[in-house]
Amino acid sequence: MSTAVRRTWRRLVQSYNLLCAREDARARGITVPSGIWACDRCHEPHLELSTLKHHLRTEHA
Repeated sequence: MSTAVRRTWRRLVQSYNLLCAREDARARGITVPSGIWACDRCHEPHLELSTLKHHLRTEHA
């Protein structure tokens, strides 16, 4: 598979997972923040893009 196809597929999967998680949270009455970033390598969540970038520089350099 080409890089563009893999990137598109990964984004579709991430979007689907996010939508499912939000729907599940809504059904349970839980409020979900709109700006959560997750590391692709270790799936560690970050509330700000700057902390994700710092994590990538320090943990996965």
